[in-house]
Amino acid sequence: MNKFILKNSLFKALMVVMVSLFITACSKKVVNPEVQRLQSQKELLDLNTKLNKLNLSLEKELGNVNSLVADVDKANDKASKSASEASKRSADVSKHPGDSRIAKKADKASRNAASDAKRALKLNKKLSGANDKVKSYQKDIANTQTKLGELNSKINFAPNE
Repeated sequence: MNKFILKNSLFKALMVVMVSLFITACSKKVVNPEVQRLQSQKELLDLNTKLNKLNLSLEKELGNVNSLVADVDKANDKASKSASEASKRSADVSKHPGDSRIAKKADKASRNAASDAKRALKLNKKLSGANDKVKSYQKDIANTQTKLGELNSKINFAPNE
C-alpha cells in the first residue's frame, strides 16, 4: 500500500510540474520595453539596408536603360534606312524586271532590312523589360519607405520607461 501511495503522490507531483510548464509555455511572454525598442531598431536597420540595396539596383538599372535607349535609337535608325534601301531596290526591280543584278541587290537589301528590323525589335523588347524592372524597383522603394516611416513613428512615439 505504501508503494501505491508513493506512486500516486509521485504521479500527482509530475502532473503538477507538467501543468505548470504547459501554463508557462502558453502564457503571453512579457517583453521588456527596452528589448522591444531594440528589436524595432534592428528592423529599422534591416529596412534601411533593403532600401539602400533597392536604390543601388535602381541606379544600375537606370544606367542600363540609358545605354539601351542609345542602342535602340541606333538600331531603329539603321532599320529605317535599311527598309528605305530595300524599298528603293524593290522599285528598281519593278522598273527593270529582267535584270538579275538589280534583283540580287534588292534581295540583299531586303535581307539586311529584315535583319536590322529583327535586331531593333530585340533591343526594343530588352528596353521594355528594363523599364519594367525600373518601375518594379520604384514600387519596392516606395513600399519600403512607407514601412520605414511607419516604423520610425512607432519607435519615436513609443513610451520610454
